[in-house]
Amino acid sequence: MERVKWVSGNFTRGIILEQRKEPALRRKLRTFLNANYAGMLFESDLPYDGAALSGKQIIEIARLARIVDERDGLFLHEKLEKARRMNVKVVVGDAIDDEPYVSSQLNPLLFLKKEAGGGLRLAAKAVGNPKIYFAIYKNLSDLDLKTKLPKDIEIRRIRGRYPAEFRTMDDFDSHGPAVLIGVCSLIHLYRAVYEHRIQSTCFVTVAGICVANPTNLEVSIGMTPTQLFERCGLAEEPGYVVIGGSMTGAICEDPDSYLVGTMSRAVLALRDEEKKRRYQCIGCGRCAEVCPENLTPFYINRYIELGKYETLSFYDIHRCIGCGTCSYICPSKIDIAENIKLAKIEMKRRRHEKEGD
Repeated sequence: MERVKWVSGNFTRGIILEQRKEPALRRKLRTFLNANYAGMLFESDLPYDGAALSGKQIIEIARLARIVDERDGLFLHEKLEKARRMNVKVVVGDAIDDEPYVSSQLNPLLFLKKEAGGGLRLAAKAVGNPKIYFAIYKNLSDLDLKTKLPKDIEIRRIRGRYPAEFRTMDDFDSHGPAVLIGVCSLIHLYRAVYEHRIQSTCFVTVAGICVANPTNLEVSIGMTPTQLFERCGLAEEPGYVVIGGSMTGAICEDPDSYLVGTMSRAVLALRDEEKKRRYQCIGCGRCAEVCPENLTPFYINRYIELGKYETLSFYDIHRCIGCGTCSYICPSKIDIAENIKLAKIEMKRRRHEKEGD
């Protein structure tokens, strides 16, 4: 019997976002593949049977299949090896998708639940058979949970303000060490074990106010946003295109040449180019009120503008997780999160130069 646990988190810092996941979330997952996709297999003497494989053999198959976790860009076999050494007690399949529009983990879980559930069990076997869970955001109704999600794996519904995904592991701390693995990489693990298939595809949400038919697609790695828009259709010419979520994604300057990859997760066509508007900071302090790390982004941004990088460590810039809440809430439309990201890169460059001297 399916069990659903509601996880606390209503009073955490952050922001409440309108999800805007429909209709892409409930529409059936579609495929859009290159002609050479069918031949992407690896050679191995290992059996095509998860029950006959040892944990180390499953990890080896993940290596041969070159599976990348869409959450963090790490190779899955490296994450499983590390989790095995750490003797983790919990493996969590991440389908949280807490950014607006994006449902490229949740939708595959709904429509490929056999592969997702099987991949989670294989991952658990690889690291020593700990407890297993799927984690989803609170945006699904109870009816959806009863009819579409795996029935034999406990579902944790993560509540709380954005960024909920960043705080997910806090909800499993009582069980001991845990590892969070993206649902899409679990699907690829299942295929690698039972079909010896190399990962040559990724899952992407194509959505935004300018998209005629918002849809989740499984696409060949290396396709362009323009190709995906041709598949889903554009209702109007977008003002700008974002790769990734509307909170943490980056503006794509050339949709004709950018190549979609394992960590893209979404391609959004949006109307208003608010990310490029810029006004003066009015000192309202809203960014500090919502920051999940209790930072003071307006001070950090001010010293970035002044070029006083030596002062930024005092304001704990290293603790910034890049969630984008400060940029979202800013009434002056200052992209504080992007400024902090670039400042951290510059600080790293200066540190390396100093060490080189």
